Amino acid sequence: MIILIFAILLIIGAPIAIAIGLSSFIAMVQEGMSMDVFARNIFSGIDSFTLMAIPFFIFAGDLMLVGGTSKRLVDLAKKLVGWVTGGLPIAGVLSSMFFASLSGSSPATVAAIGGVMIPSLGESGYSRKFSIGLMTAAGTLGIIIPPSITLLVYGSSAEVSISDLFIAGIIPGIFIGLVLIIVSFIIAKKEGHKPEGKASVQELWSSFKSAIWGILLPVIVLGGIYVGVFTPTEAAAVAIVYSLIIGIFVYKEINFKKLFESTRKSVIISSMIMLVIAASNVFSWYLTYEQIPTKLASIFLEHANTQVIFILMVIVILLIVGMFMDTSAAVLIFVPLFLPLVYELGIDPIHFGIIMIVTLSIGMITPPFGLNLFVAQGITGESLTEVIKGAFPFIIVLIITAVVIAFIPQISLLLVNL
Repeated sequence: MIILIFAILLIIGAPIAIAIGLSSFIAMVQEGMSMDVFARNIFSGIDSFTLMAIPFFIFAGDLMLVGGTSKRLVDLAKKLVGWVTGGLPIAGVLSSMFFASLSGSSPATVAAIGGVMIPSLGESGYSRKFSIGLMTAAGTLGIIIPPSITLLVYGSSAEVSISDLFIAGIIPGIFIGLVLIIVSFIIAKKEGHKPEGKASVQELWSSFKSAIWGILLPVIVLGGIYVGVFTPTEAAAVAIVYSLIIGIFVYKEINFKKLFESTRKSVIISSMIMLVIAASNVFSWYLTYEQIPTKLASIFLEHANTQVIFILMVIVILLIVGMFMDTSAAVLIFVPLFLPLVYELGIDPIHFGIIMIVTLSIGMITPPFGLNLFVAQGITGESLTEVIKGAFPFIIVLIITAVVIAFIPQISLLLVNL
């Protein structure tokens, strides 16, 4: 019943948090449950020290954007690889990888790097379709390369180590980035694009000095987490302080107006995410109460009694779900359904988390609700149809990389095991 109500609410266009919360509320009322149970689960869903990292990382990422870090990273990437065939699109991918390690957000990565790179690619003779497609695809790295907001949500929901998840996300993120770089090189070579001029050592050093403060942030944040100096939540708070210091005193690009606007925007985005998490906790509690995960697990086991079949089914399901649902909401809804089977089939939950996040990240560039598509539309002024056409070839590329990551666990677990 709850699934049917949820589906109907989504079809009629209800916001995801309302669809999740209202369907749970109606189902609980029909069961005659006390509304105290509903209220307690709403509160407990966000009463978590770990989840405090989400608004912190969102705020830190936006401070890095308005503070001028993104344009300095792009400039450094151009200087590093501009002399290679396809150097400019490769610089776009590298910049997205850098910014992903600062923001933890896919749309923020597209907005910060795509806003700078798409016009530059056009001026250098690259097609509009290719430029938009590449930068929307590179933006998906925002929720894969740590610190990732979606990995935080998965870790909290699955009750696994956030630090291990962050470590596990490093190689898959780099692997996807390398695949996009190879595709960029092949297309540039095929279309006859010439390399840009090679930067002098002095220019490279100047660009590096300008960008070094942004490069140091993921080193401080992730290094501090991995060596045990602070927790992911404390790391996020450190990221805010660091971003403020370099934005105000080093780059001197953050003024009161920018700070106020950045705070306002971060509060709105954080509130939306936390509302989804709170509603999803009630949804998950009700599913567990009705033993729906156990029932679905038994049905799944009848058809997916091996790791290979199960993983393939999960990838297909999440690719479809990602087309219609926010990644964090999808994680919160499907983790309780899949996790019993994950343990039953002997799949490492850390590796499974990477499979989920990598697959769901593709939903950021798949219609009808791919958020990166709308961000790209906003920063380019192109029609949504044209943006989708540009993204489509990269959707195929990302699906192939997701399958490779899913069936080679060492890509996710190598650093964790070390």
